Formats: sequence, structure tokens, C-alpha cells
Amino acid sequence: MRRATTVLTFLATGDPTGLKFTVEYGASRALFDFGREHAPGRALFSLGLEPRPGRELDDLLAIGMAPRLEGLYRDWGGRTSVFISHLHLDHTFLVRYLDPAVPLYYPAAMEELRAACAGAGLVPWRTPAGIGIADRKTIGCGEIEVEFVAVDHDLPGATGFLIRTPDLSLAYTGDHRWHGLHPELTEGFAEAARGVDVLVQEAVSLAPRDAVAPEVAAAQVERLTEAAVIARFEELLGRARALVVANLYPMNRERVSALGRACQKSGRMLLMDPQAAVVAGWEEILGDPAAVAADPSRYCVALGFHSLPTLIDLRPPAGSIFIQSDGSPLGIWDPAWTVLLAWIQMFGLELVHLASSGHSRSEDVVRMVRTVAPGLVLPVHTRAPEALEVPGIARLVPVPLQPYTDGQLRSLRA
Repeated sequence: MRRATTVLTFLATGDPTGLKFTVEYGASRALFDFGREHAPGRALFSLGLEPRPGRELDDLLAIGMAPRLEGLYRDWGGRTSVFISHLHLDHTFLVRYLDPAVPLYYPAAMEELRAACAGAGLVPWRTPAGIGIADRKTIGCGEIEVEFVAVDHDLPGATGFLIRTPDLSLAYTGDHRWHGLHPELTEGFAEAARGVDVLVQEAVSLAPRDAVAPEVAAAQVERLTEAAVIARFEELLGRARALVVANLYPMNRERVSALGRACQKSGRMLLMDPQAAVVAGWEEILGDPAAVAADPSRYCVALGFHSLPTLIDLRPPAGSIFIQSDGSPLGIWDPAWTVLLAWIQMFGLELVHLASSGHSRSEDVVRMVRTVAPGLVLPVHTRAPEALEVPGIARLVPVPLQPYTDGQLRSLRA
């Protein structure tokens, strides 16, 4: 009888988003993350162009934005289980199309945010929702074992995975950072993964040696830690004399809460639009803009890109400030960026960047690889995988849809 072998296949390597891959052993298959690429102006469905109502999945399959895997969308068949690392749409968008019978697992610490986002209509989810798994717990998928190991990211409940088959050990970092409020989580993952055969390494921040990717340039207006962003909120509100508007990422609940505390300390109230407030777990909602316009120095208003017309009613007086703090659009590479700037200029707002990426800096990507010290590293979730070079550790730039057996992966070790 022929012995089973481990097969690793990337359905999408993430360029720089939309990473998803499978690990197969025998009759079992584990699928890791299930989103779609976020590439405004490049992806076929972007800039407001969406799949046709009633034909969404068929349209996504037709253009390759959803993978063609049997037993995933209908008629499960018992083979595939799905594991989600965190809630960002480039990792979860396609979950809504999963067959109800497909086993679906995600970090238990993500559940409160997941339920809020689903309830707000921001991240539609499959019914039944799936199972939240506690940190450091292991789930079996046939002879594939998947251990959840938390990492720090810019939203609650992010995890990496330790993946074990009878003939191979792998680690997938998920999206992570070392400069957030909980670096001990990322450190803990690195220690838990130490010495694996294969490390699947998120590397968004990497750029070619002779160029800086637009996303990276925009994100690094000033490289701040999450703690520094929070401290700057207090400094900024201390000098602000008129209305403060903030473009936040509402899934980053810790940052929203920190801004709320800074507002309270400075005698202001943070108000959010209803959907963003549900996502952020924030109670104070922007109701009548006229109340804010009548006494702007008492408020800080969180406005996302699609809420910018509210500025017309808020009537920001001279000296008002606009804080760009990781809300969409994320940078100059997004066509919406120039529109955002036009609104800021229209109302004469002072633009202040207070951002801290949810992704590890390039030197911390190297730090992760060195700490784990795998036999082989596969840089993914990046436009410049070839930029990852760590002496003494072999690298493979994976090719989408090309299966890699455990024997092939072992043969590439340094």
C-alpha cells in the first residue's frame, strides 16, 4: 500500500493580499484563510464594481477570485476543513460561500468582533458560523493536526498556526507584528514554532532592494508603534482648538478605545457613525451633526471614507484637524487616496498621519525567520518575496497552484 504524503499548495500567494493555501495528507485537506485580494484599481472587481446579484460566487469563480475546489461550496464530502487566522476581508471574504457542512474554525478571541461585523453587515458570514478555538488548542483534520497560537495584529483575535502531519511540520505566521501592544504574543508564536521544517512567512512590508513599494511608502510616513500612536492622540488633542475628525479602522478596537480615553481626558466626546460604532464596540454614535457644528471643540468625530460627505453638515471651523489613522484608503496606491485629500483640502483641514501598521516591519520579518530557524522559509503575502534573505536559511518563492510534496520541501533545506 502506497504511503500518504504531505502536499502543500498555494491557491493564491498574496500579491500582496488574498493569501490562501492547503495542506493535504491522505484523504484530508486543511485550507488556511479564505479571502479575496484587496487591490483597488487592479482587481477585476474593485472601485465599486461588484459581482452580479444572485451570481456572486459564479462570477468570482469565473475570473479566478475564488478557487475551484470540490466539496467546498456545495456537497462537502467530508474532506476539507477551513481554518481562519483573523477577520480581515482578504482572509475571510469567501467564507460566506462555504457549504454549511464544511468544518470552519477560527480563534475564539475573534468571536466578539466577528459577531459584531456580521451583525453590522460589514463581514457577511456563513451560517452556521463555525467553531471558535481557544489559544494553544489543537484541531484534527484526519492525520493533519492544527494548533492555534496567538499573534499580535491590529484587531482582536489574530492567530498563527502550527501544522503537523506524519511527515512534515509547518508554521504559518498569519498577519502579525512586533511593534503593537502585545508583542509577547508574536514572541510566543516564534518560540512555539522554533525548528519547524517549513515556515510560511507573512511579509507584506518587504520591498525590492532598488525600490519602495507604494503601500510601504504610504504606511511609513512615520513608523510609529501602536503605543506611540496612542500617545500622539493625547498630544494632538491637547493642542486642538476646533473640531477633530479621525479616519480610524474600526476593527482596531484598542485604538478606538484609546482615542476615546484621550478625548475624555481633553474634555471631548468621541462620536462614530452607527456601523463603525458596532464594529468598534463603541457606544457613542454621531446623531445630529448640527449639535457638533454648534460646539466643535467638544467633539472628535470618526468618519470613514464613505462618510466624508458628513463634513458638509459638520462645517469644520478654521483650525480643525483630520487624523488619518489607518482607515481606508490605506495609501497613495489606492485611487481613493486623492479623493480623500480633496475633501481634506476642501474644508481646509490640517492633515495629521497617526498610523501603525498591523504587519511586521521588514527587519521584524527577518527577526521572525531567525527566531523560528526553519528548515525552509516561504515568503508570502507580499509583492517582493525575493527580498527576504536570511543567511543560513533556505528560501522558496512559491508558485500559485503548484503542489509541493514533503520530499520536495525537505530537499530544499539549507
